Amino acid sequence: MFDLNFISANRSRVGLLAVALAASCCAMTAEAATYYIDAVAGSDSAAGTSATTAWQTLTKANATTFVAGDQILLHTDQRWSGQLHPLGSGTSTSPIVISSYGGGAKPIIDGGTLSGGGAVYLLNQGGWTIDGLEVVSNSGVNNLGTASAGGINRSGIFIDNEAGGILSGITVQNNYVHDVNGCFICSGVDGHGNGGIVFLADGSNIIAANVLTLGYESYDNVHILNNTVSNVGRGGIVFWDNSTGISYALVYAPALSNNITIQGNQVYDVDGDGITMSGAQNSLIDHNLVGGAGLKTVDSTEPSSGGIWVMKTIGVTMQYNEVYGVLTHQVDGQAFDNDFFAHNTIIQYNYSHDNQGGFLLMMGNPVLAGTNLTVRYNLSVNDSWGGTKGVFTSEYGIVGTVSIYNNTVYIAPGLASNPILCDSCLPYFVNANIWNFKNNIIANFGTGNYTNPAGPYVAFSNNLFYGNHPSGEPADAHKITSDPQFVSPLAVAPYGLGSVSGYQVGPGSPAIGAGAVISNNGGKDYFGRNVSTTAAPTLGFFEANAF
Repeated sequence: MFDLNFISANRSRVGLLAVALAASCCAMTAEAATYYIDAVAGSDSAAGTSATTAWQTLTKANATTFVAGDQILLHTDQRWSGQLHPLGSGTSTSPIVISSYGGGAKPIIDGGTLSGGGAVYLLNQGGWTIDGLEVVSNSGVNNLGTASAGGINRSGIFIDNEAGGILSGITVQNNYVHDVNGCFICSGVDGHGNGGIVFLADGSNIIAANVLTLGYESYDNVHILNNTVSNVGRGGIVFWDNSTGISYALVYAPALSNNITIQGNQVYDVDGDGITMSGAQNSLIDHNLVGGAGLKTVDSTEPSSGGIWVMKTIGVTMQYNEVYGVLTHQVDGQAFDNDFFAHNTIIQYNYSHDNQGGFLLMMGNPVLAGTNLTVRYNLSVNDSWGGTKGVFTSEYGIVGTVSIYNNTVYIAPGLASNPILCDSCLPYFVNANIWNFKNNIIANFGTGNYTNPAGPYVAFSNNLFYGNHPSGEPADAHKITSDPQFVSPLAVAPYGLGSVSGYQVGPGSPAIGAGAVISNNGGKDYFGRNVSTTAAPTLGFFEANAF
């Protein structure tokens, strides 16, 4: 039986609690708001919290400190000049969102009148989503710069960490960033830190105070998704964490940024690098397209660019990307690059074609061992057409374990492509690195040659070499030299796209079942077909057997 006296005595207390909870709920809801900006019909003296009471200028937004869950919506089909730099931070689960309303074309932020910096800019701010903007920033002045007269640092979307701790939960997605004239040789800053979409951890504040503070400028849980970037410099999409150690040569894992994803982006016509990642671990570069990079350069310290590359990283996977049209200026010009101090990198399921410098650059390190690079199930067509680099190029020695297997390479007649180039590699007697080249198909109809790494742990096995056989072609006890019988290979160059599936081998190919078994092979080929860990695989990037 209920105690009616007890219920009566406590009824007022329960009622007060209910009122308090309701007030708390409403207060929590009120903390997050949606703000509207209308360049035509808005007013900065208005409340800003509805489409009919919208603000008008970026100045009003920049003077406001937003909180987790807030939204800043810009009217579609409109344009604002200057810089969008709102204040405040959200959280990974409740970010502050910059987006649009109105149903028309993307709102445009034009930073061309700025003296430098980002047209859209965050400084030491975590928990943000920047979604669906069009961003330009062209001053109209040649900003390539020289070694003696630097240019002005300029970016489209610029996320900056200067002693801001670990910034988490930042997403940049569905934006169109174009016509940004960033610099190569910049006044007071590294030229890599400007371009279309840039994440930068400065690193200049570390070490001086205390070496134990390594890594207090870094990022976690960053997503750069489905953006289009074109006609920008220096870089297209840049993630550049400089707070990774006390020197250029040190990669200190606790100081690295974590969980960086660059996925689904299209990057075209870039002065320098297409997509760059430095200072990150446990990260992914996936399903991106880079078309035309390394289009400009300056003398002295910046004569090199690549399509997609990593440096000072641990555990980065580059997969399902397409890269074409990267040019060489003195050095580089490859589609992909595993650069200095990049450890435990996997490069798989990529399509590379018509890159002047080649498919892949592998930068060694004569000081620290442990590169551990895996390159598998990629297709390279008409790469290294410039003839100065290789489809596969090694520089400054190969450090750690390099495993290159089940890739398909096609070099059309008339090209000067070198299938393999060992450029500045360590001499035989000091090369104690493991370098395995297995189960690959190289259809070489060009005029280039091979210069291969040497040493007691360098091995070529179970490869198919077809077409021309220059003097440097590697010795291979299980070599096949007969026609791989591609379904429909491309036979013209350069810049012929062809069909990726045309480089699958036909049912009578000698490549079928001719490979060495590799136990830790990723489990599938370029096309998603299963690959056995116990039965002999097909050579190249296509598995013909149904496992």
